[in-house]
Amino acid sequence: MLSHATILKNFWKSAMSWDRSISNSEQLMVDVLVAENQALTLDEIVTQILILNPNALTGKTPKKSLYSIIYRREKRRKEKGVSPLFKTNRRGGATYYSLNSKGHETIGKRI
Repeated sequence: MLSHATILKNFWKSAMSWDRSISNSEQLMVDVLVAENQALTLDEIVTQILILNPNALTGKTPKKSLYSIIYRREKRRKEKGVSPLFKTNRRGGATYYSLNSKGHETIGKRI
């Protein structure tokens, strides 16, 4: 469970950021994965993100929104020759996301 101070910091960071090249949703996903310390599905990640910041993912399908953000940013990392931030594993028809230990240098940075 994240502390109240961390939750507020993440909320204000996402509420105040106007730089579209830095993804607040991606940062929230990283925070959730660090807090849980295990691989999670996008449904589980979205649920935790919406608990942390109900305004972080808007629209009818927040899971698809988060997937789109992560897909585009990971694709951009690959094009630039940077290590991916997330590892994916398929188990039982579901995709599980975890942090890639080699991709930490691009967390919260413009890519």
